[in-house]
Amino acid sequence: MPQTQDDKREKAQIELFDLLETKGRSNKYLHDATLNLNGRVYRIELKTSDTEKGVVSTSRVVNLEKLEEYENLWWIFSKYYKNDQVSRGFDFTGEHYVLHGSDLKPWLEKQRSRIQKGSTIYAGLDDWYHLKNNVQEGFAQDVLNRLEYSFKKYGASLNDPRINWSDVVKYGRKIDPERPVYHLREILLEMGNKNTQDNKPTQGILWAKDNISKGNKIPSV
Repeated sequence: MPQTQDDKREKAQIELFDLLETKGRSNKYLHDATLNLNGRVYRIELKTSDTEKGVVSTSRVVNLEKLEEYENLWWIFSKYYKNDQVSRGFDFTGEHYVLHGSDLKPWLEKQRSRIQKGSTIYAGLDDWYHLKNNVQEGFAQDVLNRLEYSFKKYGASLNDPRINWSDVVKYGRKIDPERPVYHLREILLEMGNKNTQDNKPTQGILWAKDNISKGNKIPSV
């Protein structure tokens, strides 16, 4: 199956920042990449933004469950422009940002509110719970359970809510395009270990500022 442009940009980010690609398919949400750093695992969501649009696409189905996943991930954002002169069809501008999902809380809360309250056209979860309380005596419990699952999973979900690039700049840390691999790791060490997992193999050397500043070569993974 040929790669989509999204896949090509994601793989280019993985190569640029020396990350481990998440393999396989699943019915559940999977993050895009992983970085094992000093025995901790950083689960990473990779996103790109076209210079002409200034927004970041997320997912076709965004519900409360996915928003919770988003809040617990690290994110890397890269800006790109279309370039027909190269085989992959694009180039990065050199603007890259990293942040933790908790830094996106204002955007996440806005999406949660949209899912709960709905809109003038679409019902939200609050509407479902109000309806359920008024009709549950007339329906079997298993029917109500299936309806609730469907409504939570898809009925009240959002279709690709966008993140403005200005929010990425506001909440993120800019990565030095001259030394993306090293600087990303510096930033992660400075920002602490938000929602990372212990006792995992380290990707490459044990990273420390001394190692980075000396420009030690990164071992292959």
